[in-house]
Amino acid sequence: MTTSSLPHARPPFYRDTRVIAIILQIIFLVAVILAGWFLYNNMTTRLAAANTATGGALTWTFLNQTAGFGISEGPAFRPDESYGRAFLVGIANTLRVGVVGVILATILGLFAGIARVSNNWLLSRLAMVYVEIFRSTPLLVQLLFWYVGVIATLPNIQDAAELGNFGYLTNRGMYLTWIYPTETGRVWNWWLLAGVVIGVLLSWLRRKQLERDGAPGSGVFVGVVAFLLVAVIGYFVTASSAAMPSATAYELRRGDRGTLFEDINGNGAFEPGVDRTLAYVPITLFDGDGQVLVTGMTDGDGTFRFIDLPAEAVRLEWDTPTPLAVSEPQRQGFNFRGGLSMTPEFAALLLALVVYTGAFIAEIVRAGINAVNKGQWEASRALGLSTGDTLRMVVLPQALRVIIPPLTSQYLNLVKNSSLAIAVGYPDMFNVSRTIVNQTGAEVQGIILVMAVYLSFSLFTSLFMNWYNKRVALVER
Repeated sequence: MTTSSLPHARPPFYRDTRVIAIILQIIFLVAVILAGWFLYNNMTTRLAAANTATGGALTWTFLNQTAGFGISEGPAFRPDESYGRAFLVGIANTLRVGVVGVILATILGLFAGIARVSNNWLLSRLAMVYVEIFRSTPLLVQLLFWYVGVIATLPNIQDAAELGNFGYLTNRGMYLTWIYPTETGRVWNWWLLAGVVIGVLLSWLRRKQLERDGAPGSGVFVGVVAFLLVAVIGYFVTASSAAMPSATAYELRRGDRGTLFEDINGNGAFEPGVDRTLAYVPITLFDGDGQVLVTGMTDGDGTFRFIDLPAEAVRLEWDTPTPLAVSEPQRQGFNFRGGLSMTPEFAALLLALVVYTGAFIAEIVRAGINAVNKGQWEASRALGLSTGDTLRMVVLPQALRVIIPPLTSQYLNLVKNSSLAIAVGYPDMFNVSRTIVNQTGAEVQGIILVMAVYLSFSLFTSLFMNWYNKRVALVER
């Protein structure tokens, strides 16, 4: 019996589908590169023709030029510093509102989402009203509402609304009692870092042990206890052994204000950028007869100021502070000093972002809870678990697999929506970049910087959330 087979002659390359696919991809890549080069060359040519301050090729030397403008909040910034430093301050302000906003929006959205599926009719309807109103209203409208319709109508400084021992509410901002690390708290930070390392290590070892024993658990509790133990021990050790710098000096001006600092160069005068200010240090001012005029504490920037002293101070003494200090806002003239202050711009932006994003997160949480089979609820009740225990130990861990992917998008939206800060004058990254562009003409460079930073924020957030999503995902065989 004979068999025959078809010939397996290789077709010519111009008829080989694999070769054709590779050639087409190369042609497309070359076309993209040529188009990009054309656009870049056209842009630099136009910039040079316009004779802008940064004309010609894309240069970044303008970042080293003196800014000449101030930034109202965030890390300390002086007008004689560079545009690059100003842009970094803007990034810090964006991170400030973004990180705090993500945390608060998550908490608000979690509780509102749980309330949406509650058996309590009134609670579920209130949550539904909140979600429908704030999810269906433009964010810019809400931002202006909080800024103009709420915060601007609060009492002025003289008639500030008290929040008990927690602070004051005024139309010039919120002033809250807060806990800050002091000068000696810089040493305690090393103890906190050691506590984090030890806590993570013990948590990992405990989790591995539970996996070997086939027991449930994650080891997080052991890690948290270890961190707290190291932090408490470090606090008391630091409090008993810490001391102020040997070169501590002060500058007293007009008999009622000044700066406490470490005299780095030993010239006896405070020089910004050279000497280091000392934050939240207890101080006492004396008059010419050696009588105590007032006691208080330096601010976070090492400065101090007192109003309506009975006489001019001529001498100052300081004490070694504990690692942490409670700073309370105190009314001095037409303003408050001490505590945590939030400007109306920051407060309005934060409120708008949290309330708006929290409404979307609430719907995501509701959808995640409803995605869990009702049999899980029935089985939990049969085991005698309360509603709270069922949510915490049974339903929410399973709902996370549905919640996390859309939750990532809401986190990204919150950070990007912070660019609306320009509507209320909050100096975030986008707002600061517009000021830089207006003064230097570096429009293209400014847009590139802003896009690169927002892209970095988005990629980092997505990377973390994708990692966490894999942690809670079901492992299939």
